[in-house]
Amino acid sequence: MITLVQSLIIVVGGLLGGIYFAFSTSVMPGLRQLPAAQGIAAMRAANAAILNPAFMLVFFGAPLGSIALAILAPSPLVITAALLHVVPSLLLTMLVNVPLNNALDAADPDDEQVWKHYLTSWTRWNTVRAIACAVATLLLVL
Repeated sequence: MITLVQSLIIVVGGLLGGIYFAFSTSVMPGLRQLPAAQGIAAMRAANAAILNPAFMLVFFGAPLGSIALAILAPSPLVITAALLHVVPSLLLTMLVNVPLNNALDAADPDDEQVWKHYLTSWTRWNTVRAIACAVATLLLVL
């Protein structure tokens, strides 16, 4: 039987995957339609806005909660879910997406090449994060 704590961790993991999914399937394709300067300005604003307590709770809650479950109730499915929340989600964010965000912040706002590279790279790795979180959430449900 799934406990309340397990349910909360599953919901938080689903929320995190949903955030990533929404960016890859709607936000980034929408920004792709804008001129570079407008797209860069909008993404900079989104990157600043997402640094808030609600997002941080979800962003860190999913991997930390999954790790806690893996320690308290170890099973291959729970351990795999924890690894998926930590490696593709947390580590990719820190090693790939945040550096891309920082490079975008430092870029000339009219630089079409920087914007095209950012859109392609950021969205590719964000999609990996979305898939990893979806699989992790499914594994925790199972």
